[in-house]
Amino acid sequence: MNAHNHPVIGDGQPGKVGHPDPTSQTGNRAAAPQALALERAPRRTLAKTVAQRLLEAVRTQPPGTRIPSERALAAQLDVGRSTVREALNALATLGVLDIRHGRGVFVASSEPAGWSGSAIVPALIRAETNALLEARLLIQPGVARLAAERRTDSDLRALEEVLQAQRRLSEAPDANRATKAGAEFDIRLAEAARNEVLTGMIRSLFQRMLDRTPRLYELQEGFGAWDVVQHEGIYAAVRDADGNLAARLMREHVLDIKSLYEQQGIG
Repeated sequence: MNAHNHPVIGDGQPGKVGHPDPTSQTGNRAAAPQALALERAPRRTLAKTVAQRLLEAVRTQPPGTRIPSERALAAQLDVGRSTVREALNALATLGVLDIRHGRGVFVASSEPAGWSGSAIVPALIRAETNALLEARLLIQPGVARLAAERRTDSDLRALEEVLQAQRRLSEAPDANRATKAGAEFDIRLAEAARNEVLTGMIRSLFQRMLDRTPRLYELQEGFGAWDVVQHEGIYAAVRDADGNLAARLMREHVLDIKSLYEQQGIG
């Protein structure tokens, strides 16, 4: 039965097929659609598919074989270059591929355990987490320095409010809210740096972390309280207009987070 032949219940007689009752409040318009509890499809799914296809393809190639460029693979697979890059990094994490910057990507010289397709998703997570932490390490110390040099009283009040929310949520069972509160501190700090480009980068960076990386609030016992203490130290340096200290504390903070991920087998 196609969309034009669906029976409608009408004429005031239950179960009778006919025309809609013109006196009915809903007879001449479609019922409002019911909202569905849907989550956005994970970005990782596409990268996983690409990684699986690449894995199947390179298994037939001898060690040391150079594979096509990102651009060529993206065109062949009909996906974006960022998706190809994500898949390549995951396979490199597994030891399947050898990425030689400036030279190309090559099939590994020996067959590692990572040739199993079941290892692709954990590898994607590790590769994505490492890439995001690398970006944080490059950007956030400079942001903290600028924030210390340019912050206003209004910025300090905003940071204090976020810290208060973090303290309340640090031991709460809602890891999602606690994680977002922690990210909000970094976003407010970027706003205090008075550079719209950097603020946009930090927002994008933390949105990707929220979307794609495991949450230490769930993995590491006591992480919430630890994160608050770390942020309090950075806040104090910014409040005191000590740019060097703020940058150093932020760098140490990101490196410590990287270490915590590594302890969990991520990174």
